[in-house]
This record gives sequence, C-alpha cells and structure tokens, in this order.
Amino acid sequence: MNQASSNTNLGMIFPMYASQFELHPKEGEAHTLLAPILGCLERVDFQFQVVDPAINQGQMASNFDAALESRLIQLGATHLDFKLPHEIPQELDFAFGYKGHKVAVEIEKANREKILRDLLKCHMYFHAGADFALVVLPRNYAHKLGMWDLFDFGTQRIEECRKYDFGTHDKLSRILLLGY
Repeated sequence: MNQASSNTNLGMIFPMYASQFELHPKEGEAHTLLAPILGCLERVDFQFQVVDPAINQGQMASNFDAALESRLIQLGATHLDFKLPHEIPQELDFAFGYKGHKVAVEIEKANREKILRDLLKCHMYFHAGADFALVVLPRNYAHKLGMWDLFDFGTQRIEECRKYDFGTHDKLSRILLLGY
C-alpha cells in the first residue's frame, strides 16, 4: 500500500494505491481459477481517510473494497449480489463472479488477530453457496505497535490450518490469500 500524494483540504484524505500483488498458496483449486485474473492486477487506486478523532477515535476508512471490485470487473469478473442467509451473522466485503463461479471476498482491515476469524468466515461463505473465497491482506499495515505484514501472518495461519487439520483439504484449497 503506497501513498500517491499528500492530504487535501477536505480533511485527512489520502490518495493511495495497492500494488505488487502476490498469491498464496500457489496451488489448489482457488489458485488455478483465480491466478489468471488476479495476476493481471498491477495497481488499484483508492482513497484512505483518517476519520475525525473526536468522532471515531482516529480510526481509518477507505474505499479499497469498491476500488478492488471495480478493477476486477474491468479485468473480466462480474458484479455478484451475494446475500448471506440470516442465520449467518456475517457480512462479506463483496463478491464477484468469474468463469461461472461465485467468489466471496474478505478484506482484512483491522489487525492480524482477525485473520483466523476471516478463514472461518470463508467457511461460512462456502456454506452459503460461494465456490471460492479470497482473503485480501496488506503487507504494511500500520498498527500502534509498529508495521505489520498481514499477508505474511495470513500465510502462516493458513499453513498452520493445513498442518493441524483446521479445516478440510477441500475447503482450504478453495481459499486464496491476496497480498499487496
């Protein structure tokens, strides 16, 4: 995640871009299906905003979800209105269709401790009818304790899931991590 320029007079809004995308794992059903389209991602421009500290304790927001979805549609995906059943108390960030398959997308925006929860959410999305799940993770997440590589942390978690049978091989092979 890189900053394209400085803030504007509209407040603390920063034009940013995501680049240097990487996939993990490099095998499996999800990789086979999604590598062709995700391999075409070169740069995704988006806006990043620090919310007024008086309102939201300085939390951050961005339109990265919408920007990534828009770029995937430009590359040949289709918008997918994927609704989860009421008994699944989750919201996914967005979903897209690609080569006849439903892909649920989860973008980690909070911290590394939630990545394992994101992998559980992927299983919930499968239960609701998604064919594949994509978990998007930054390599340089700014945290009060320093800079974290969430993509590296995510690859460790999914490899641990595989090693210790935390999820079936079938389902884990349908989850792909996208680092930027």
